[in-house]
Amino acid sequence: MTRNDVSSIHFFVLSDWGFSGSDNQRKVAREMAQVSKLVGLNFILTCGDNFQIAGVASVNDSLWFDNFENVYNDSALLVPWHPALGNHDHYGNPQAQVDYSKINKNWQMPALYYTFVEKINASCFARFIVLDTEGLIENYQGLTDTTKIDSILQYNWLKKVLAESKEQWVFVTGHHPVYSASAYHGDTYEMKKLIKPLFDKYKVDFYICGHDHDFEHAKDANEYTDYIVTGTGGAPRPVSGNTHTIYSISTLGFTYVSLSSVNAKLHFISSDGLVDYTYIKSKLKRTRR
Repeated sequence: MTRNDVSSIHFFVLSDWGFSGSDNQRKVAREMAQVSKLVGLNFILTCGDNFQIAGVASVNDSLWFDNFENVYNDSALLVPWHPALGNHDHYGNPQAQVDYSKINKNWQMPALYYTFVEKINASCFARFIVLDTEGLIENYQGLTDTTKIDSILQYNWLKKVLAESKEQWVFVTGHHPVYSASAYHGDTYEMKKLIKPLFDKYKVDFYICGHDHDFEHAKDANEYTDYIVTGTGGAPRPVSGNTHTIYSISTLGFTYVSLSSVNAKLHFISSDGLVDYTYIKSKLKRTRR
């Protein structure tokens, strides 16, 4: 990690973090602030379960203060947050999390699912796609004929965004894993059946999620996309491994990514300041589809 490396953009990914300002949540927040001051943070992504146990009721819910504003209030964390929704967020009022973007300028969630682009340098950009995986799973299960997946609006939208993307890097975030070795939830059937083929076809660089409360890096042999679980923002659970697993650990923390035109450097950082795992993905130029 280098201080204020202007040749790269720097972002954190946090998931399953919303525990009403618990001690564990605050431990992670303090370490996030320390690392942000070191590297010069650009933004934060979340992968859902922003509010355990039942989301928020409205933009005026006291949880906005107890769980967000009064926890991640160090000046080093007052950067744009780009949240995804988790299953627990859907137990409340998910639209309230969208609407909160009008109240707090750092909470930048324009829709239940959305995309944005970040500039790395004058000729290199990264696309970020934020999914509402709960919606994908519910809509997929409702199909009597799964060949009609194009009837799912979010699926169609995702396919269009990926097909039209020309950026050097493509990151997708959402709540539910494609691959997970945890005995608590594990792989998500619908994500493997519905979404993974799009990642394969359009060479998505990373899919980063939560839902299982651990750190995991998984990958299919001879395939391109890296699959990251980072559901460690407030309450870790035991983890295991399987044939897809490259690395896994159960500990409090968050993921830090430093992204240049040629390298994506990913670090699993625990709340005690240890860099538990580092992975570097390199490429000179994005493969044309």
